[in-house]
Amino acid sequence: KWEGAIGPVVSASPDYSGASARHVSWTPGFYLRYGRLTASNTGGFVTRRNNDDIFRGLGLDLKRDDRLRFNVALRIDNGRKSADTRGLEGIEDVRRTLRARFSATWNFDPGWKVGGGLGVDLLNRGGGDTVDLGVSHDRRWDASTTWTLSAAVTAGDARYMRSWYGIDAAGSAASGRPLYVPGAGLRDVGLGTGWRTEIGEDWIVLWGASVGRLLGPAARSPLTTSVHQWGASVVVARRF
Repeated sequence: KWEGAIGPVVSASPDYSGASARHVSWTPGFYLRYGRLTASNTGGFVTRRNNDDIFRGLGLDLKRDDRLRFNVALRIDNGRKSADTRGLEGIEDVRRTLRARFSATWNFDPGWKVGGGLGVDLLNRGGGDTVDLGVSHDRRWDASTTWTLSAAVTAGDARYMRSWYGIDAAGSAASGRPLYVPGAGLRDVGLGTGWRTEIGEDWIVLWGASVGRLLGPAARSPLTTSVHQWGASVVVARRF
């Protein structure tokens, strides 16, 4: 019943959602599964059961069969330290909190699935709530490599938008940016592609890229210096 993977995750991503500047970072990634329980500090890991999405945090499959999967996952959201983020000096921090994500996935055709999720700030620390909807398609490239194409759209409630894209009176005075109090709305739409290559029984290489565009209140925020966002990542992991 046990399975897992461990290896470095190297990624390039914007300094914050809406930033034009980017940075490269690495994380020692891990993934563990025991029965219906999973634990991972990053999304995207795949072990020997290649048909399941991997969700960050501590997860539990409430239901899973060939067609439907219902999952709940808990994770620590570290928020955002504005003093440590280029371009956000003087803006109010986003507090660390505990998040839950409730998701449903429907495999409606071989290789195709659609899923949705609700993310909730369980500690009510101002992080707000989000909803997302996406579709993906897996295609076997050759005997050892699988290609995935996905698209998703995400929206946030007013509290989420104010925390991540808003500017209060104190932040306006400290940063020189205008006051901005957004409401609920769409956050972004994105397109992603990924490749998974099996190297023998014990090793796997994952690499991928994504492009997206901020929408609605997020795109109109004075903190947003680029509505076009992109990222890339690569993982080399040993499975067990």
